This record gives sequence, structure tokens and C-alpha cells, in this order.
Amino acid sequence: MSAYGNQEKGLPGLLYGMTHTHQIDSRLAKGNVPFGAPVFGTGDGEQAVASGDSALLGIAARTALDTPEYKDGDAVNVCRTGKIYGVASEAISADAEVSINGSTGKVIAKTSAAAGAKRTVTITIANASAEDKVVSVFVGDKGFQLTTTATVKAANDVAAAVKAGLAALDIPFVATVASNVVTITAKEKGVAANDIAVTGNTTDSTQTVTVANGTSGADAVLNPGWFARSTTEQDGDLVILDLG
Repeated sequence: MSAYGNQEKGLPGLLYGMTHTHQIDSRLAKGNVPFGAPVFGTGDGEQAVASGDSALLGIAARTALDTPEYKDGDAVNVCRTGKIYGVASEAISADAEVSINGSTGKVIAKTSAAAGAKRTVTITIANASAEDKVVSVFVGDKGFQLTTTATVKAANDVAAAVKAGLAALDIPFVATVASNVVTITAKEKGVAANDIAVTGNTTDSTQTVTVANGTSGADAVLNPGWFARSTTEQDGDLVILDLG
């Protein structure tokens, strides 16, 4: 067993070894940020999230003993350098380099860095429709229907209406349109959106609505040069992270 050992347990986000130099920054939380979790910057860097595509800032430092996390809008203390207790998501050996899964925001064993990918799906409208036909599109349990009219029945016009309808839904995708093809792209990188069903159909016998998967979502993996200074055995174990 490492000299740091499993017996050295604290609380997620507690600083480890006050003789070490710790650099602490303050950011505003966007959504809840658990203590001991990796923190990512968003936009111009003024906000902090617990997972994402933006820059990895550090680990959320604990400021209270009776709560598990920062709430949306709280000032988050982000440990940028030094040693701190973090939460691992798998077994990690002491003194081994670690990686961060950007999509889940979890500490994992060192792996090859991967940029990650956002899921894409295409919805292709082919041929013109008659009037008073119903086109339906669903993304997960959210959907809409449009009825074709004298001015909205050509493939390009129906595609534009589908794009507008999707944009009005509360879904984890962004919709764009080019001619008669609507493309929806997941807002976040990662595999979470891969299991969301996307369907489309029409009551017209000549017009078709074809849904096809494009790019599959993939988790982003970041290698920040951090090291584990204690051993973990399973998901949820605490690990002493050396941020340099």
C-alpha cells in the first residue's frame, strides 16, 4: 500500500495538507457543483459547471460540512493547484496519473485523451406533400405536429417548419436546416444523448420523412497532468488529487 494509503479519508473537496501551497479561485456556479468534483469554465470563464466542453479549471473546494455541493449561482471556490480530496469513479492506483471525463465530470484512471463528440441526427423531407397532411417529429418524449398548407407543403418549406418546431422544444439538441434536411446536434459532448429516440412521419403517401443517425456522441477525456496520491477501489471512493 502507498504511504498515503486508503486509511487517509476526508470529505470531498477538503484541502489536503495545509503545508502545501493551494491556489484558490472563485467562480459563479452554473447549475449545482458537488464538492470534490472537477470544475469547468463556461463562456468567458466567469461561470463554473460540473461537466462540459470548456476549460478544466480545478476541483471544487469544500466550504461547508452540512451540504454536499454548491447551488446554482453560488460562489464556487476552485482549487487550481495543491492537494485536495476528490471523488473517483473507478479504481485508481496511488501515485498514478489520472484523467477527467469531461462529459460526466468524473475522475478516472489515466487514459488516452479524446476530444469527444456530439451526437447528430438528420431528418430528411423528400417530395412535396398534399395540403392538410400531418407531419410529426419526436425527440424523446417531446414532439410537435404541423399540418401542411398551400404555402407549407414543398419539401424545403416543411423542413424549415420542422426546424422551427424543434427549436421551440425543450430538448438537449440544436436544430439547423439546409434545403430539405434538418440536422439536430446535441448541446453537449458525450454518450448521454445517444439513447434519445428521434422519430418522424407524415400522413401523406408521397412525401417521406426519413430519420438517420449521423455522428454518435462520445465522452471527452482530458489529461490535465494530475496525480492520485491515494488508492481507490471503486466508484465513489475518495482520492487525494495532486493538482501540481
